[in-house]
Amino acid sequence: MKNVSFFKYFMLFFVAVSLVGFYACSDDDDDVEPDPPPVFVEDGMYVKGDGTALPELAFEGLMLMTRNEVTQEDRPELLELFIAVEGGSAGFHIVSVEGATQTVFGPGGDFAYVDPADRINDEPKTAGLWRGSLAETDTPFTVPEDGLYHVVVDTEFDIVMVAHIEHWGLIGGATPGGWAEDTPMLPLAFDLETMTFEVTNAAIAVGQFKFRYSNGWKVVINDDAEVRVNSNYGGTIDELIPGGDNIPNDEAGFYTVHMIWTLGQDYEVVMEKTGEMGQTDWTGVELDIVGLAVSDDNEDAIPDPSAWDWGNVIYPEPNEPVVDGTLFTWTWDSVILEAEDADGDPAGFKVRTKNGEAPPEGGANFDSGFGDVDVDNSSANVADLGGDISVTVKGAYKITITIDAADSDAKVITITEVE
Repeated sequence: MKNVSFFKYFMLFFVAVSLVGFYACSDDDDDVEPDPPPVFVEDGMYVKGDGTALPELAFEGLMLMTRNEVTQEDRPELLELFIAVEGGSAGFHIVSVEGATQTVFGPGGDFAYVDPADRINDEPKTAGLWRGSLAETDTPFTVPEDGLYHVVVDTEFDIVMVAHIEHWGLIGGATPGGWAEDTPMLPLAFDLETMTFEVTNAAIAVGQFKFRYSNGWKVVINDDAEVRVNSNYGGTIDELIPGGDNIPNDEAGFYTVHMIWTLGQDYEVVMEKTGEMGQTDWTGVELDIVGLAVSDDNEDAIPDPSAWDWGNVIYPEPNEPVVDGTLFTWTWDSVILEAEDADGDPAGFKVRTKNGEAPPEGGANFDSGFGDVDVDNSSANVADLGGDISVTVKGAYKITITIDAADSDAKVITITEVE
């Protein structure tokens, strides 16, 4: 027992001396930086790279689930991240984290630039777009110029898409270009942590609008499986939703609009009214009714010649408003409306400026749907079709629209049956 006790005390003395020596050495070695504590991240797919603000794995690089544009429902396999990337060879990787296992991905052999001629009509046309397979490789994804990029991965199909956000745009009936042309919001400066896109003194009327980037509504991920990602946002100013409902603007005026991206956060929108809009002169402005509900039985109906390419159009006669002070009224005395389209689904229509474009003089671009219908003074056959107007019974209808220039161009549509 004495030998055991002696050995135990000897070992305790040895350990104590060693610790003293260790700390003494540590105190003397002031130039040695301690290793940074490891960053523990949850399972998922991450973006990291020397061309970004995230050279190592970080929570801000986690890709989040987003909607499939085709169904407008969340798809667990469809992940996205908006991230600023420096142009050049540094680039970034996509890293899968599963517990202690990390798998580094880069571009597959077929990952390549998509020529604008090979993109569908609703894809961004004015900026860089790359698409292809995901592969385990040390080769990074790279981009040719500094900018904000939309990075999307579908983990079921191992497909990745990278789109350059050349600009964010305002588009819609409330904006100067209507639904046909963006009012661009350009980046103020490039920064890896935060970027602001701005338009100043834009004329925003009473009506609806959305945000979209690089003049596109959606981006194809896998067309065979009908998987696409939204490149537009709706909902509300305070809570933007990919592919969400149109955003209402209730007060006409000139606005300065900022769309602010910050690494690891949701977009923030700031709209500041900077001036009042004068009363609009709608004298001589031409309108049309457009949609699948406009029947071929109308002698004056023609196929929609505009970029909308939506059913038929029919013009009022005459195609100019009757003016009563600040009230401007257009009348279609008899329009035959279909209740169903060729597939047997409810058919819709809208009232808009001719061809969906801004008038050459006076007025402003707009399109009006069910939200502007005077339900109390219209036929009981009139129904809401997701914002479009429809009728439940085929027939001839008288349609009027009145715009009150003194009330921020408020619009009222009345639809009655023709006896």
